[in-house]
Amino acid sequence: MNRRVNEWSRAEGERRIREVLDSAKQVGPQAIRDVDGLFEVRFIASTEKESAGEFLARGGPDSQ
Repeated sequence: MNRRVNEWSRAEGERRIREVLDSAKQVGPQAIRDVDGLFEVRFIASTEKESAGEFLARGGPDSQ
């Protein structure tokens, strides 16, 4: 999955807000450029997922 920031104009971001939010969740941070600066839209999951390495490092039921 490509983690690059997509940049949207404010008008386009407002028109396509669902796509902006979905892209923030699936791809990574989205930037919406305004005349005065930049908005950054990012998705933060409510629960952190354990990495595969951490899961495997715990071992199976026989290792406890």
